[in-house]
Amino acid sequence: MDMEAKAVVNSNNISGLIERTLNYVDPRLVDHGKRVASLVYGMLEAQKKYSAKDMQDICILAMLHDIGAYKTEEINRMTQFESEDIWEHSIYGYLFLANLSPLKEWARAVMFHHVAAVHLPDSLEEPIREAAQMISLADRIDIYLQENTDPPNLFVSLEKVRDTKFDSHILDLFYEAERQFSLLACLEEEKDFHKILPNVQLSGKECEEYLRMMIFAIDFRSQHTVTHTITTTRISCCAASHMGLSDAQIHNIFYGALLHDLGKIGIPVEILEYPGKLSSQAMAVMRTHVDLTEKILGGTIDEEITKIALRHHEKLDGSGYPRGLTRDALTIEERIVAVSDIVSALLGTRSYKEAFSKEKTLSILEEQAGEGKIDSDVVAALKANFDTVLEEVEDSCRPILDTYYGLRKEYQYLLGKYLYSSTEAADPADRSHK
Repeated sequence: MDMEAKAVVNSNNISGLIERTLNYVDPRLVDHGKRVASLVYGMLEAQKKYSAKDMQDICILAMLHDIGAYKTEEINRMTQFESEDIWEHSIYGYLFLANLSPLKEWARAVMFHHVAAVHLPDSLEEPIREAAQMISLADRIDIYLQENTDPPNLFVSLEKVRDTKFDSHILDLFYEAERQFSLLACLEEEKDFHKILPNVQLSGKECEEYLRMMIFAIDFRSQHTVTHTITTTRISCCAASHMGLSDAQIHNIFYGALLHDLGKIGIPVEILEYPGKLSSQAMAVMRTHVDLTEKILGGTIDEEITKIALRHHEKLDGSGYPRGLTRDALTIEERIVAVSDIVSALLGTRSYKEAFSKEKTLSILEEQAGEGKIDSDVVAALKANFDTVLEEVEDSCRPILDTYYGLRKEYQYLLGKYLYSSTEAADPADRSHK
């Protein structure tokens, strides 16, 4: 991303944007993440050991500690605690945060947040060990309280795993934080992240990285959609540049295209990956991604950018969705992103098709322009500069694909190292307190 993010996302709106985005996968994990972050913040406040910046990063890490589990089937297993295998989401969450967020320094704590204290590697740095243990303890406390309403028994249960599941000083830190701040009573309050961390301060670069993290949380769900958002964004900006649009217009197009598919995080993967034509019922679900995007943006993003994001499936003749808008209601910026989204879909692979050739892609675009569905000037600009646009798209996609395949390779390596190793043991469910 080569444009300033501060005018679009900032410390005031980025946490809400993240929260609403991930909430559409499964609210259980987001609400759980906020409660874990609240408990961790209390422990950090009582400890008074880390800087304000480190405390902020650890709390955001705590909120996102289950980000590797944004697959419905694993969420169900996790929330019911029926799975002994916790390495999958822990490792993927670590890799995701280490590579695609500003939390690189603390990300390893997520990989070990289900590991008992006695099994943590000796080589683990003390701050990472503490962060992992705080998140682990907060995670267990919240799960316990969701299933039980007897805090006295919680303390009895925690004492049973002192120096095995949890380091003694982490347990004592929680007790002190509970004494000072009544953490357990506060958990019952509904809160957004700003109430947990009221003075959150993120740089423009950090906000941009969190925005990128959200985009990839969506696109990385399927190997067929890894580069779709970036491809759509790059094609849109290239077309706008060749058509002579202003820098301000291109700025809005950039972010409108970047945000256009946020709502797809709420669409089941089996629909996104369906190998063929969707049924009318499935298509109706697919089309809700635009409505979900609108809810996620929540009125916090510039109105012009929001409209660009929400209108990428509208057609000039009124046959598009969700509002059936016509030519006069659609700006040139909105028309460019709508055409670019089609080009990205045609040039990309899907579960039901191979990538289309340049000739077939242009033929489809010209046919739709001839039918009055999409803007003929945008199609003409892309046709005249198609090879140049494709070169720029390839340059943009290469690092993303490298990251994606690098993550997959490292994931398999770490999974083999920890999940299948007889020397490493984890006690994820820790049912001794139930």
